Amino acid sequence: MIFAGIDGCKAGWLLITYQSGIYNWHIVPHIDELPQYTGKIARACIDMPIGLASEKFPRTIEKRLRAELGNRSSTVFSVPVRAAVYEPDRYRAKQINSALTGKSISEQSLNIKAKILEVDQFVHKKPDSLVLIESHPELCFKYLKGSILQSKKSEKEGIEERLELIASFDTDCASVFKTILQSTLRKHVKPDDITDALVLCLANHLGGQKNFNLLRDLNTEDELKTPIQIGYYNPQNFQ
Repeated sequence: MIFAGIDGCKAGWLLITYQSGIYNWHIVPHIDELPQYTGKIARACIDMPIGLASEKFPRTIEKRLRAELGNRSSTVFSVPVRAAVYEPDRYRAKQINSALTGKSISEQSLNIKAKILEVDQFVHKKPDSLVLIESHPELCFKYLKGSILQSKKSEKEGIEERLELIASFDTDCASVFKTILQSTLRKHVKPDDITDALVLCLANHLGGQKNFNLLRDLNTEDELKTPIQIGYYNPQNFQ
């Protein structure tokens, strides 16, 4: 089985895969192309919402995730409702979200709205052999370390701390990071895109098929029956 971690980047999507002790990576321009790189049987963790809210189906998992991340809860953004995600006009999208939730859409969320849409369309037509699970890098880092990381991933110290933590579980990850960094342009892939995709891939394969954790909340699916859950790996559960 192939285990993968995916993070959005300026060039599309950074995909890192792991199978039988070997890491590979690819820049995937569009999420529809993902099955070309993940093989026949795969589980991929992606840093992007899966399962969107609507008028009668609120998404409550962000509240649970913020509680998990404590004073670093600002790394969790509010996900727009599906109707707003599918609205191409940014101003109109904010109006729709306000009407349904009482809240507008942040610039951060607006900037990735196209990628949220891309993923939402893909999960309803992807092959069954590819399991795509929402994940959150900072939640994965928290459980790998045993505490919430206080450094910022956009700063040099934050990158170094995250890379050191990842490498403490698998030393090969350091060379994967270096290879991707040297093989890509910063306008296409940022250092924190790499550490994010790496930790998702690492948590995914460390969890394997039996020890993978899923964070859930009261509303476990959206109106289209899409599961709402966030994957991570907690080594403390399996010692």
